[in-house]
This record gives sequence, C-alpha cells and structure tokens, in this order.
Amino acid sequence: MRIIIATPIYPPEIGGPATYTKELCERLAGLHEITVITYTNSAEAFPKTRLVPVGKGRPLPVRLAIFFFKLLRRAKDADVIYVQNAMAAGLPVALVSTLTGIPFVLKFVGDEAWERATQHKFTTKRLEEFLAHPDGPFRIRMMMRIQGFVLRRAAVVTTPSAYLLQEIIKTYGIKRERGVVNYNAADKTEELPFPVTRIPHQIATTARLVKWKGIEGIIRAVALLKEKFPDIKLVVAGDGPEMDDLKKTAHDLGVADHIDFLGNISRAETWRLRKQSEVYILNSTYEGLPHTVLTSFAAKIPTVATDIPGTNEALYHEKTGLLVKPGDDAQLARAIERLLDDPELGITLAQNGTKLLKEKFSWEVHLKNLNDIFKSVIA
Repeated sequence: MRIIIATPIYPPEIGGPATYTKELCERLAGLHEITVITYTNSAEAFPKTRLVPVGKGRPLPVRLAIFFFKLLRRAKDADVIYVQNAMAAGLPVALVSTLTGIPFVLKFVGDEAWERATQHKFTTKRLEEFLAHPDGPFRIRMMMRIQGFVLRRAAVVTTPSAYLLQEIIKTYGIKRERGVVNYNAADKTEELPFPVTRIPHQIATTARLVKWKGIEGIIRAVALLKEKFPDIKLVVAGDGPEMDDLKKTAHDLGVADHIDFLGNISRAETWRLRKQSEVYILNSTYEGLPHTVLTSFAAKIPTVATDIPGTNEALYHEKTGLLVKPGDDAQLARAIERLLDDPELGITLAQNGTKLLKEKFSWEVHLKNLNDIFKSVIA
C-alpha cells in the first residue's frame, strides 16, 4: 500500500504522535510505501520512508496552507492517509480528502479543545462533562467545530479506548460503524548499556505537567508517607505549565527534599527511571488509554493508577496493578505503601501486566487491526 502518515509533531520532538510515528515507520517501512508529512524545522526521514517537512517558523494560517498544498500534491499517489490528530494535521487532511477522494483514517487519542480549556483554566470539568456543556471563549468552541468537521469526514476513526470512542460518537455525531477501538501498543524495551538495580522506596511518574495529570496529589501522598518511609523519593519526569506550582506545593508540604523534578528526559532515561523505581504512579483524572501504563508493564514495574475510564481498560485492580479513587490522596498513599511493604505482590502484578501486553497491547495486534482498517477503506 501507498500510505501517507500526517502528524503534527515528529522526532526529535517528544510527544505521543512523534513517538508513535517513529515506531510505526520502523515496522511498516519496507512492507509499504510510506510518506510522512509533518511540521518540523530540522528532522531526517526514517530509513525507507520519504519525509515532507513543513517549516514551523511561519504564522499558523500560513503553515496550514503549506501543509495543505504539499499534501495535495502527493495525495494523488496515495491509497490512504493516516492522520495523527484532528486539528493541525487533521484539518488539511480532511480538505485534501474532500477534494481528491483519497480516504483518510484518523487516530483520535484526546479532545484538544478540552485539553486546551483545562490547560488555560477555562474549565475544571472532566472530559464527558465538558463535551456535554463546553466552557471557554470562542476559540475553544471553534476547536470543537473543527474537530467535528474532521471526525465526520474520516473513513474510519480509531481510538485507544472504548470510553473515548463512546464520548466522541455522542458529542461529534460520527457514525458508530466508522469508529474502531485499536488499543495502543507498548513501546519497545530499551537496551541499557549497564545493569540497573531498584532504589529502595523510590517511586516515579512521567507526564506532561498539566492539571489533569494529578501530580499534586502524588506530592500530597508523599507527605503522608514520609514518616513511615523517611527516605522515600518521588521522581517526576516531564515538563509543563504546572512545574512552578508543583515545586511550591512540595515546599509548602515540607517534602521538597523528597521530590526530584527532572524535566523532559530521553526515552532511554525514562526507561532507566522505571527500572530503578519500586512503584510507578499515574494519578490522572483523564486518559484516553495511558501509554505510560503499558510502558510500565513492559518495564515490569508495579503500577498504581486512578480508576477512571480508559485507564481501567488496561489496568485491572489486584490483577495488573492497583486502582485508586481519583482525588483520594490517602487511598493513593495506602496503595503505594502496600507495594513498598509487599514486594512479592508487586512482582505478581508486574508479571500479569507483561502477560496482558502480549495478549492485548502488542504491536502485532495493533498492526493487524490497522492493516485491516486500511484495506477496508481502500476496497
């Protein structure tokens, strides 16, 4: 097949679409003819793929127009377009598809209007509440309209969870038969050049530092645990707009010495962090389906996460990890304490998580589903 992958970001940038595009190209190149179109100022094509860059130094309308025309020029040679979001890449893809008749498959992993509204503190609602009754200025409502326009024109929309698919069908009016759940696949394991040993009482989280990731709640849990575990250390990998507020919270609670903020680190460093830590924590109030949990399964680290839609499609309480009520810092602290006190439980949960990866979240399963989707829209 001749496949165009349209993505808003691309390595060396970090982020879900960039990482996924890299992993996908590594697996599809050589089997199919792959062209990647993306916004980037300095990047190189992956082996056996063609890269079509769109510079990032111009105003947004100009960038969108350039993306559109470059895509239009190459679409005539494509069988299908696979787009990684519904906004910066999705809008030009939908327009090109309308003009050329080339079908596109949209990978929808999160509602960007809700994320933007939450990030700028226009709303404190959870995703489903926001989609039913949106908050924010005109530009937020315009983002929702653009997403709806793109979603309804896709031949197929894939989501990483049944929960997210249900919400976008309800909100944006896409036809149920055009929606498919295709679970994310875990990142491949990293080969480190040296052995890594667990650091006693070190716990870890990796996230963009935004409100809904719940890092503040993990800090409060550390404050509850420091008396029993005087050497407890929380390592936070990631950056974002909440960084300064989180450091202030740690200082105000008297746990600044127990928390390391690493900022953005490489994939190899993130892997090393997981292998060094005794417990991994995901304290989000929203996830489509958390890739970080799958990576933790691959790294064989026991995981504590919030019992929310999306996350609980991957992490099963008392089987592949421990689930806690969102916003309950005391319950979160008890779950962490339980794993620190009972290493055998952690080993069992981690082994079950690794087994689930192979059965439900492997690249083999993901690519088979994707290949079937591509064939169905081309036929």
